[in-house]
Formats: sequence, structure tokens, C-alpha cells
Amino acid sequence: MKESFNSLKKNWAINMAAITTVALSLLVVGFFMLVAFTVNNWMKMTEQKVEVVVFLNEGVPAESVEALQSEIMSWGEVKKVTYVSKEQALERLKQQFKDTDMLKMIEGNPLPESLELSLKNPQKAEDVVARLKGRSEIDEIRHDRKTVEKLFAFTKMARWFGVSFAGLLAFASLVLISNAIRLAIYARRKEVAIMRLVGASNWFIRWPFLFEGIIQGLIGALIAIILLYLIQVSIIDKIKDVLKFLPLGFSSQDFYQLIFGLIVAGIMIGAAGSALALRRFLRV
Repeated sequence: MKESFNSLKKNWAINMAAITTVALSLLVVGFFMLVAFTVNNWMKMTEQKVEVVVFLNEGVPAESVEALQSEIMSWGEVKKVTYVSKEQALERLKQQFKDTDMLKMIEGNPLPESLELSLKNPQKAEDVVARLKGRSEIDEIRHDRKTVEKLFAFTKMARWFGVSFAGLLAFASLVLISNAIRLAIYARRKEVAIMRLVGASNWFIRWPFLFEGIIQGLIGALIAIILLYLIQVSIIDKIKDVLKFLPLGFSSQDFYQLIFGLIVAGIMIGAAGSALALRRFLRV
């Protein structure tokens, strides 16, 4: 450990280049992950809005409606069942078209009673619809199948793209960092050669460089985390305040997981970069 710290001080210019490479690479990966968290949260909220609306036949007894509501609520796919009376439906319609004269043309209350189903897993909507079909209490089931299928196809593609792009960024970062560390070790190739000449084992030579790589990765990760925090406070939070109507942002848990992930990634990439770079100089 002492040798590693002494080497960092002695070769500070080269090591700073490696640390800067680590920091910038992890900053790019971290920023993309923040964007990915935001998009993923938006997609989850959009998926949760998928619901099934059941319109009831005219004159269904209240007991039958309650029994149907209780039965649906007992299904594993269903999270919540909301009963909407004729009066509540009309009030909603009035609120929706309050700025038009459209309601003046309507006499009485032609709207039916309904049950609004929120699902635990929106992708199970088709299963729920299939179980509801043919019930005597039900007049119509509203579920926009094509729109839902397009939504889930889009979110699935977006998630796969996000995972693939994150993997590509991580690989590119590993290559850049490994090259930067390799340059730092190359500058000390004579030192490695002398140690081999006096009979030092490969692991005796390797450990100081591995610790050095870990320290470089850790420092680079901490710099990236500080920069990401500043970006969050100075840019992302202000955008969220301006665009309050959009579900932007991510949870504190997401950010803490990102911090932990960047620290682990910095340490592992630093160690891996050193190990890969040393292979050339430790061949027999």
C-alpha cells in the first residue's frame, strides 16, 4: 500500500491522466444511468395507467354489483376496483366538458354504472378481459388492446436499448481506462524489469500496481459522483421545477444505488485495467 501511494505521488502527472479518464468515463456512464432511471420511472407510471373499464347493464341490482366487485378484487391480477355510479360518471363528464355547450343537448343521465380495474401487472390485462367476457351483469368492456400492445412493445424495446447502451458504455470505459493505466505502467517498465531481474515473483510485482489501479479507480469514481451530484442539483432539479407536469426524476434509492455501483465499478475497472496492462510486462 505504501509503495502504491508513493508511486501515485512520484508519477502524479501520468496517474492524474488515468484518474481523469476514469472520472470522465464513469461520469458519462453515471449520467446515462440517471437518464435511464428517469425514463424507466416514466415508463412504469405510464404502464400503471393501463386499466380495464367494465360498463354494467342497466338495472343490475346493487347486491350483484357488490358481489361482482368483490369477486374481481379477489383475483390475483387486480390491485384495485373502483365503482363509478351514474351520478359520478355524469359529474366527470361535466368537468371534462365544462367549457363547452355540449352537455345542454343531453337530457337526463344516459351514462351507465361502471367498474374501473387497476392491475398489479398491466401486461395481464388480456387475461382479466377474458375472464370478464360473457358475464350477465356486463354490457361492455373497454380496453384498448392495440394501444396497450404498442406501449409495452415500446417500453420493452426502450429497456433493451438502455441495457445494451449501458453495456457498450461500460466496455468502452474499460478499454479507455485500461489504456490510460497501461501508459502509466509503461512509463515504469524499467522498474518492472529490474524487479524481475532480482527474482521478484509476478504477484510481488503485481500487487502494488493493482492497489494503485484500485486507488485510481476509487478517486475517479468519487470525482464522477461529485460531478453527478452537482449536475443533479444545478440542472436536473431545476428542470423538474419547470416541468412539474412531467414525471421526471428518480428516487433517492436510485441515486444511492448509482453511487454504490460507480464506486464498485471504479474499483473493479481500476484493478482490471492494471491486471490487463501488467500482462505484457510479466510474460516469461
